[in-house]
Amino acid sequence: MASEFSPLARLLLGNLADAPASVRQRMLATIPTTMLSLAFYSFTLLVICATTAYIARTAWAWGWLIFSMAMIAWRFLCPVIARRRGQPEPLVEIMVSAGLSIISFGFGSTMSILSGDIALMTISLSGSMGILAGLATRWAALPRPAIASMVLTTAPPALTLMLVGGAYMAAALVILCVMVSIATFTKHNQENLLAAITAEELHRRMAQTDHLTGLANRAQVIEQIALNCEDLPARQGEGGRRFAVLYIDLDGFKAVNDTHGHAAGDEILQRVADCLRQVIGPDEMVARIGGDEFVVLLRDADGLTARAVADEIIAAISREHRIADGRALRVGCSVGISLAPLQGREPETLLARADAALYEVKSQGKGRTGLWRTLGEA
Repeated sequence: MASEFSPLARLLLGNLADAPASVRQRMLATIPTTMLSLAFYSFTLLVICATTAYIARTAWAWGWLIFSMAMIAWRFLCPVIARRRGQPEPLVEIMVSAGLSIISFGFGSTMSILSGDIALMTISLSGSMGILAGLATRWAALPRPAIASMVLTTAPPALTLMLVGGAYMAAALVILCVMVSIATFTKHNQENLLAAITAEELHRRMAQTDHLTGLANRAQVIEQIALNCEDLPARQGEGGRRFAVLYIDLDGFKAVNDTHGHAAGDEILQRVADCLRQVIGPDEMVARIGGDEFVVLLRDADGLTARAVADEIIAAISREHRIADGRALRVGCSVGISLAPLQGREPETLLARADAALYEVKSQGKGRTGLWRTLGEA
């Protein structure tokens, strides 16, 4: 996992860097990145900066306004450019631009306090509180950059108020207390959200996993076949994605169950699952969809590739399997194949045709491979 992210990305992601990809994606999806939410934030920031520049009429105020406009433009352009290039949401670039904008707000608040103008002080400190509230909600999934931004927003004006002294020191303490409270809430909110999403993902995986073998179950393989069907070319003969569905049924498994008991049968199923994982590899899907029936989804595979893989599967499974008590048991298998889009564009159709091919080859003997509607050529 460590090699998946740069050091900066891992620093920003915190505990999300080590979370499962599905959990991480759902957590990051809670960060509002729509143009509407960005427009509200940008409008508010520009109103604060423009009002400050109009009242102060100083170089630092105009510089703050110009810099804020540049950061907003950067923030708007980052996702637009990424989408045009077909790249994912540039989260790091977005956070960097947001961080620089936050730093500039801390600078603007400090200068507003040093100006001694009550109106400017009120505007800047009100804006700081608004930023704290926004960070606690918008960036709750990433507490590290959120809390760092809170510190950068409130620490400079708070320290400035302390240096001014007098009653302003009490105001500084209030600001810091509010910041610490909101930061603590943000951290706890992230932990609760992460725990809830992790639990949901665990339940979802359990609902899509065969508990005996750890393979995908029927629901998950149908879902994956459906996703691959969506990428098929619109017309037959066009270039594009293609894939194969292999339907596998064990030969001699009932005899193992009847002779050696269901515990031995369960161990054989686990050994078969291990064989399938080794043959297919981590990039393809293997599922157990019932008793002694398995399905393999081969992406970007034609008939020749599917037959070759099926032969490897038969060779790997058709050998002695030693179970826990030391007994060596033997089973075999037969394989039926259907191809997409040539022989179907729907998950149930492809499974049914692979099953029909399997039924036909099993009627001819054991340890065979058959492609739907070309069985006579097998």
